[in-house]
Amino acid sequence: MPGIVVAVLLLSALFAAPDVPAAPGGALPPFEATYTVSYGPLRATMQLRLSRSGDGYLYETSLQPRGLASLLRRGVIHEKTFFLVDGDNVRPLEYERTDTIADPARMARYHFEGDHVGGIYKSREIDLPMRDGGQNRISVHVALMQRLRSDRAIGAFPVFDRSRWKDYEFDVLPAREIETRSGSYEAVEVRYSSPGDDKGTSIFFAPALSYLPILIEYVESGDVKSRARLDDYRIQGPVEGETRG
Repeated sequence: MPGIVVAVLLLSALFAAPDVPAAPGGALPPFEATYTVSYGPLRATMQLRLSRSGDGYLYETSLQPRGLASLLRRGVIHEKTFFLVDGDNVRPLEYERTDTIADPARMARYHFEGDHVGGIYKSREIDLPMRDGGQNRISVHVALMQRLRSDRAIGAFPVFDRSRWKDYEFDVLPAREIETRSGSYEAVEVRYSSPGDDKGTSIFFAPALSYLPILIEYVESGDVKSRARLDDYRIQGPVEGETRG
């Protein structure tokens, strides 16, 4: 049983908007997408959603166990971040994570203001210096999409996660065909991990779908431990691919 519980928690390591026009300046169009997450025999459903919110954007992710995994752990992991887009740059302002799969439930909330990051993690107050180009654990997804869509070098993003900054190395690999339930797409792989860490993440972005992630893999010691593959999607605004839902 403990091993299965660990597997359910590892699934959380992966990571419906109104009709509005795409933002000017080449910004990403709103979208929503659903994925099947697999870890051995265990399954979960993951959703990603990007919507306009005032003068910025709201990006949300959710993960919910299903099948055998739902018998072992119930609840959902929901993350959301509000951010602004300045040209090709993504600037997060707020981040919140609620995990009701954990027992007891866990919550984290950060705000990125000027030269510091404040908030709460595991009931502990946080106040740390802001870092240039810093992202949170999900705004980095959008930052990567924006850089790829603008045909700019990825560079490096420090990521604020679990109350501390982490440096990541980003590698862009040649595009290749990826099969999904929505079809087969050529996708660019962005692989990132902390220097010296044997754990990492690969996200496959489809240019034909405004660089929507169509596959996300969590890798440890060279082996894929969990995988989130696209089931269906809806993108608002002009894109090369067909809108599905």
